[in-house]
Amino acid sequence: MDKFENHFAKILSYIFHPVFLPLYCLLLLLNIKSYFTFELIFKAKLLLILFVSVSTIFFPLVMIFLMKKQGLIKSYQMNNRQERIYPYIIVVIFYFLTYNLFRQMQLPDIFLLYMLGATLLLLIVIIINIWWKISTHMVGIGGVLGLVAALMIKLSLNLIFLFAVIILLAGLIGFARLKLNSHKPLEIYAGLLAGIFIMLGIFCFF
Repeated sequence: MDKFENHFAKILSYIFHPVFLPLYCLLLLLNIKSYFTFELIFKAKLLLILFVSVSTIFFPLVMIFLMKKQGLIKSYQMNNRQERIYPYIIVVIFYFLTYNLFRQMQLPDIFLLYMLGATLLLLIVIIINIWWKISTHMVGIGGVLGLVAALMIKLSLNLIFLFAVIILLAGLIGFARLKLNSHKPLEIYAGLLAGIFIMLGIFCFF
């Protein structure tokens, strides 16, 4: 049973690695029936998915791979908080470039805010990580929760079922990170709450 739980925890940690969450958020937004999806034609949606996949996943992973080859990081898991700083800085640069390109593409504000939120969340993680190892996985899934909560509050969308599913996912991801001894409980809870309230705050005040 313990072997199965460890295997499950590893799979879950890979599937919901923070580097994939901007793409997951985009897919979520594109499948919500609201004005911001109706404004985009199918071809535009596909191009947006391709662009976010390349700019927030492909390029950052290539850079991290090169850092591993050069010995700048010891492992792709980056369990040491000091190892995380430079890879995170590289990723946040790509996030910021993606946000600026979104602005130039004149997309609906929802898309700008979610990418701004992802950028600011990772920037805050970098700052906190200097002194303390907060869970980036939980910050990421907390950001998704904050995004869905903001859509319900600001646009009065009925997303209760989706919200409940993401809460369940957050619980499973938290269990996975604890099972793998990657974080302590306080790092898990702090990451989740930071993700929720920062993303929610961005949508409420910008």
